[in-house]
Amino acid sequence: MLAASCHLVDQAGLAALALRPLARQLGVSVTVLSHHFGLRAEVQDAICRSACAAQLALLAPWRNWPQAGQALLPAPLAADLLLTLLEHLVDQHRSLTLLQLEVMHGSQHDTGWCAGWQRWRTPLEQFWNALGRQAGLPDTLLESGWWFGYVMAELAYGLSLSTLPSYRLLRRLSLQRVLAGGVAAALPVDAGWFARLQQEMLVPEPVPVPSLRAPAWLQAAARCCGELLAAQGVAGLTHRAVAAAIGIPHTSLSYRYPSQHALVLLGLDYITAHIMAAVKADSLPELERRRMADAGHKLDLARASFAVALAAPRLTELQARNASMRAWRGSNLVHVLAKTLPPDSRIDCLSAHVVSLGLLGLGNMPAAEAEQAAAFGAAAQWLQGNSQLTHHSA
Repeated sequence: MLAASCHLVDQAGLAALALRPLARQLGVSVTVLSHHFGLRAEVQDAICRSACAAQLALLAPWRNWPQAGQALLPAPLAADLLLTLLEHLVDQHRSLTLLQLEVMHGSQHDTGWCAGWQRWRTPLEQFWNALGRQAGLPDTLLESGWWFGYVMAELAYGLSLSTLPSYRLLRRLSLQRVLAGGVAAALPVDAGWFARLQQEMLVPEPVPVPSLRAPAWLQAAARCCGELLAAQGVAGLTHRAVAAAIGIPHTSLSYRYPSQHALVLLGLDYITAHIMAAVKADSLPELERRRMADAGHKLDLARASFAVALAAPRLTELQARNASMRAWRGSNLVHVLAKTLPPDSRIDCLSAHVVSLGLLGLGNMPAAEAEQAAAFGAAAQWLQGNSQLTHHSA
């Protein structure tokens, strides 16, 4: 059943992992499947238990890599170890990693996955926290969930971008900055490399979102695409779903936007237009307030961009946009950190970038807002403390 589940998610995402397709993939009837495992929620729970056991088994040998009795790994060795493990999970165990990330992301809007994901998360987070502690990360970052979120975000992007040299270098650059304390050194060479990689991974300007002068149904379609993308991922964004939500024939929508890819870009551009209003926010509450779009609709770019990262392995036309979103993460967080932390700190764009990655991963779990706020607070204190140390050393 685990192999069948991975196959279905590979082909069409978590939405394809329903009882009938699963039974068909297994070559049995739904009745046989239900008789053996139970109702839908019980089948989902069985999938999570099996996948968690398989994932922990393949991770078990990595627990022994840090030498017994060694308090901390040297930063270069820790970076190589963590990068090798990330590549191993993305390249050698791609289907299982994708299933895990899809369940994590989908459990926010499909409560049937919540219990299974929570049981899956606990031992998985313990594993990554143990490695993070060996790499010298402070307990505050680990206990807040920020580090676990960071790893989950990199796994999601790696699924479609691991063959891209610029992404591989950016992933290494980001992790090295994390292990160096998150702040720029006296001579921040990595900041120059980061700026260069951002430009290299940038996609051309997207087609503009329908303006206020556009027909009302086009504006409504853009908003609906953004909401569906953020809430349900690419699989939930269909012509029929959008047309039904805004009350027009689906043929009218298909004529203007003939492919699902076009709907995805329309939704992304709509969300991005509203999120960019948060760039000038000077506090986290103000940033959240500005993410409210027309008529009080909350559009979550973090969930939408994560959904695109998960869909990009099977929808290759999304890979360029996915690379661009990976490179430009944290652009709206720079201003928040600048207002929150001392102006003479060494907290630069790469600092905001790595903080944003941790918040992105955590924000795509069914985590309480308090947990996400605590992670931001832990990351900000981590940066501030290391900035003061670096400043005095310089």
